[in-house]
Amino acid sequence: MLADRILQAVVALRAAGPRIEAVPGATNIYRIAGGEAVTGAVVLALAIRLGLMDAPGRDR
Repeated sequence: MLADRILQAVVALRAAGPRIEAVPGATNIYRIAGGEAVTGAVVLALAIRLGLMDAPGRDR
């Protein structure tokens, strides 16, 4: 489920160092290191790009 993968991405990115915060009053919107608000899909893509998670359909 996509929502589960996004939460895994948030956890993985937090473990890697960047501060990630959910935007209050918004669903599935986050700020990374105090920057602009991004969607959960962007957070997931970042975690995949950084090698912290596998892309969908890929086994590690």
